[in-house]
Amino acid sequence: MQSGFEMFAAAGLVMQASLPVDTLPDWATHPMVPSGVDLSRYQSLVMLGQGGTRLWEYIAATSPRPDDTRFDNTAYGLAEKFVEDHIGGAAWEVVYPGHALLPLGRLAELAGWGRPSSLGLTINDRYGLWMAHRIVFLVDAPAALVSTDTSGHPCDTCLDTPCVTACPVGAVDATAGFDVDTCAAFRIEVDSVCAYQCLARLACPVAVEHRYGSDQMAYHYGSGLASIRRYYGA
Repeated sequence: MQSGFEMFAAAGLVMQASLPVDTLPDWATHPMVPSGVDLSRYQSLVMLGQGGTRLWEYIAATSPRPDDTRFDNTAYGLAEKFVEDHIGGAAWEVVYPGHALLPLGRLAELAGWGRPSSLGLTINDRYGLWMAHRIVFLVDAPAALVSTDTSGHPCDTCLDTPCVTACPVGAVDATAGFDVDTCAAFRIEVDSVCAYQCLARLACPVAVEHRYGSDQMAYHYGSGLASIRRYYGA
């Protein structure tokens, strides 16, 4: 039988971490409480994320009729199999995706996945900006997973900052950070060049071999665009 690490990695969930619940800082646990999560029932917080294009390829090969929930459904199914096969079917509960507004970027940093970039996205030594959380769940058991540690911050040694100059509306600033509202306003304009892609993200020179293809980019950014339009009433 594959280990939990191997099963997840084979499907493209290469970003992995298991954190003991009783060591989590308050900023990580407080957002779960309003959603009715009883943290006293669980021992571990497990985080899984994609890196590069492998998960996209895995879903294309295993989901003959893909829909807009393909990523969520695949991640849930793999997590469920992990709980059943590797930790004895212990009680578990998904907290992301869900109603809890988890600080995913800070959790990624806590887990050693990377640090915030000028775009607001976590950047990792191996996968650059081409990584994302897919599922976070609590489980009533120790969950031994291999942490995906990062040894540095690529942005610290980037002198040209191509992500800054590539943004057509100046929403990316290496010092001031990422201007969410400016980016969103431009993305929802008619025929916006950033509707289904991010020029600043594409300009990043880190881990270009893991960059999403055009179909995957359009899928993720199309989903995000729909959420932006709802939030801004566009």
